[in-house]
Amino acid sequence: MSISLLVVGHANTGKTSLIRTLLRQQSFGEISNQAGTTRHVESAALTLSGKTLLTLTDTPGFEDSIGLWNARQQTPFSSYSGADWIAYFCQSQLAQDEFEQEAKILKQLNRCDIILYVVDIRQAPLGKYLDELTLLASASKPIVPILNFSASPSAHLETWRKTLAERHLHAVIRYDSVAFYFEDEKRLYQSIQSLMPDHYDDIESLLKSREEAAKSRRSAAIELLSELQIKAASSRKRCSQHPPIQSDINAFENQIRDLENHFIHRLLQLYAFQDEDVLPDTFSVKSGTWQQDIFALETLKEWGLSTGASAMTGAALGAGIDVMTGGLSLGAAATLGAILGASWQTGRHYKDTLKSKLTGRYYLCVDTSTLSLLCLRGLALIAHLDQRGHASQQIFTLNNSALEEQTELVKQRKSLLNTLTPFWKNAQQHPEWAEQDLAKDHASKQAISRLLSPLIKTNER
Repeated sequence: MSISLLVVGHANTGKTSLIRTLLRQQSFGEISNQAGTTRHVESAALTLSGKTLLTLTDTPGFEDSIGLWNARQQTPFSSYSGADWIAYFCQSQLAQDEFEQEAKILKQLNRCDIILYVVDIRQAPLGKYLDELTLLASASKPIVPILNFSASPSAHLETWRKTLAERHLHAVIRYDSVAFYFEDEKRLYQSIQSLMPDHYDDIESLLKSREEAAKSRRSAAIELLSELQIKAASSRKRCSQHPPIQSDINAFENQIRDLENHFIHRLLQLYAFQDEDVLPDTFSVKSGTWQQDIFALETLKEWGLSTGASAMTGAALGAGIDVMTGGLSLGAAATLGAILGASWQTGRHYKDTLKSKLTGRYYLCVDTSTLSLLCLRGLALIAHLDQRGHASQQIFTLNNSALEEQTELVKQRKSLLNTLTPFWKNAQQHPEWAEQDLAKDHASKQAISRLLSPLIKTNER
């Protein structure tokens, strides 16, 4: 038998939101800022290896708990003690009329193992909430208070703790169904373990599974970003003439945007979110994904990246080598290289650039400023999704503010980008990588992943 968790609370405290986040599922129930959105009882199962461990039951919110408490104290209900009044009340005319929504909650009390009482700590503990707790306590079932929306500071937090403690409810769980922290969820499961010791091992297995899934997601996200870096750096477009005409530039920019769009789509799928959770279509560059133009000088400056006259370079990518060869023929350059010795070994890294220069072929490729921007955006998005609850309805706008929230990333930005530059330069000499499915053990992909992984911290307060 699975553990039955009944999720209750006043209207609009985030009961459905809590279940969505616990399930990692946006489709459960209906969410709205209007009170009384949930009008019926709905259940969902949390399974592991095909076995149902928890059954979560969503209920309508209490709408008139003061009136219900007053009715409880009136004849004939006052003559019943403990939980006996609940069954009698649910058969009464009051349960069909003015307390219809409350009756839907009361009918579930005898069927559950644990009551999760959801509190919106942005609200003070008013009398109606205290009446709800008194009514629920009469069912003689363990109650676990969930202090929802606790990611932001609340002036009512300590008052709620004191109020709950006065009712002998000390095992209080801070939670936020919008800004998700795994440690909060872990404490909830540990509370369930203490209340249902016979199910301890099953809950422990669920906890380990959730932790492993989070690590696996984070690792896969970094791998996707590493692949984006390599494919963007190795992408190039042969120009019909030099300097390149605008149509060639536009086509190449769109090629890079497509790579970025694909990365974001796969990342959202990995975290079980939808495309519209990140940016509204009205801010699209090409296909409704990004607000900013990654090739615009203003965007590069906003992200704190230096750039020259343009974010795009043509055959001048290897400018240092061009200066070194001084327009000599390939044979003369080789002779010069032999004289320079070790310096020519550096020049060999740019053989493709030299070849394109000497054969009159010109290619567009992405410079380091734009590659840096792609990297920083990707890291900021991963950090956000790693902490985004599945009940969040706020569209995430990826801008400089989003990056600044990642303090560790900001501190290490310059050294990180300097470390990545050699890998970008190497990828630029391998245009075939842009078209290949890069293996998991691809050397550059693994190296970039190792550099990026420490920047995405474990999900915790």
